Amino acid sequence: MDFHRLMAAVGLGEVGAVFALEASRLSRSQADWHKLLDICALTDTLVIDHDGIYNPNDFNDRVILGFKGTWSHTELHGIRLRLQGAKQHKAHKGELRCTPPTGYVYDTIGHLVLDPDEGVVAAIQLLFDQFRQLGTAFKVMSYFAQNQIPFPRRVWEPGSPGILRWGSLNLSRILAILHNPTYTGTYVYGRRRSQPIIEAGQVTRVRMRQLPRDQWQVILHNIHPAYLSWEQFLNNEGQLQRNNVALNPEGRQGSAREGVALLQGLIICGKCGRRMSPRYHGNGGKRVTYQCDQRRQKDGDSGICWSAAGAAIEVAVAEHVLNLMTANQLNLSLSVLEELEQITQQQHQQWRLRLERAQYEVQRAERQFDAVEPENRLVAQTLEKRWNEKLQQHSELEQAYAQAQRVQRLELSDGQRQQILQLSQDLPAVWHASTTTAQERKEMLRLLVKQISLTPIDEPERLTKIQLLWHTDNTTEITS
Repeated sequence: MDFHRLMAAVGLGEVGAVFALEASRLSRSQADWHKLLDICALTDTLVIDHDGIYNPNDFNDRVILGFKGTWSHTELHGIRLRLQGAKQHKAHKGELRCTPPTGYVYDTIGHLVLDPDEGVVAAIQLLFDQFRQLGTAFKVMSYFAQNQIPFPRRVWEPGSPGILRWGSLNLSRILAILHNPTYTGTYVYGRRRSQPIIEAGQVTRVRMRQLPRDQWQVILHNIHPAYLSWEQFLNNEGQLQRNNVALNPEGRQGSAREGVALLQGLIICGKCGRRMSPRYHGNGGKRVTYQCDQRRQKDGDSGICWSAAGAAIEVAVAEHVLNLMTANQLNLSLSVLEELEQITQQQHQQWRLRLERAQYEVQRAERQFDAVEPENRLVAQTLEKRWNEKLQQHSELEQAYAQAQRVQRLELSDGQRQQILQLSQDLPAVWHASTTTAQERKEMLRLLVKQISLTPIDEPERLTKIQLLWHTDNTTEITS
């Protein structure tokens, strides 16, 4: 009988005695046990176990029942500690098995290995490669959506090796994969902690809270095959943190966003070291100023630390970067071609795997149709219909692949290669081209510059000292 139903029956006087082997068999909570004794005392209900018969209204019997409840609670606590200790001991050896993330399965001897499906491994690897190139999880999601690339998910059910399903990729799944250290070949235990939510004096639900990395209980590197290195995982974590505007108050570089402000996310104040944010003015927000709000945040008044007009600063920074690249004769053609060829190969690989999977489904449906007895017409009709559906899906996928080759230009012609070589050697032409968007200029600048510091110069001309910190950790200084 359910414990709450037992409490209700005792309270209504429908029970003359409660039989129990021990206190823990009735209630897992010591408070509930004493509450049951209080109700039994009010309704003159006896409590009976293998040691004797007890009357909760009798002081001596009540003391014994209370001691039994306390002892059962202590015993349960000891059992829980032993079980938790055994679990942690197994986790410290990296042998505690949990549900593996998509891209991993357990082999016959219980070791975590890469998914045997080549398409699953390629899709996971493509996600990490695209995030390293694009820099934001949202752009990765847009890339998969625009190229119509399905993403795998293994649904784990009791007694089954995991059912593989393909569907669209959403933002939450991308973030979950990027934040999961398992993909680095690292065994991790204790990343989360359960936190009960109390409402109206009762625990209504339990929320899982992410713990900082220094509070993880177990971190064992190089335990199973990896999709990326630990250093790349830390870089991804840092990039995600920089992309979060709410958690990025110290002037760290974030991803390129909308707006005409060329230096958005790169500028820090040379006076206080805080981040300077762009402010848009005029019709359409075409005039930009960079402003430091440190004084307003610190003192609560209406003033600011200082601000500077953005047009002259942006022109000076752009000219300085372009002149420096031209002076050093930087050849970007090889890197551009390598990146385009890598993207082309990844797209070809995804289409090839999808076509192979569709072809396998067609052949499987054909084998099932051939294996059915001709007399069993109902089953044969169903299998024939399934076979036709698989053939239709395979035909549609081939047409989509042909369309993607025409629209997305998965192959680079010799003329396109020469055009890229010539264009990449002339960086100013690319920068000033009408087809180059403001966001693309920001991304180009971020490939070279890590941070820019602005400091006002106390002169009648109201000049600004601009210090550029390059990704090579070298610095240059100009005045505008």
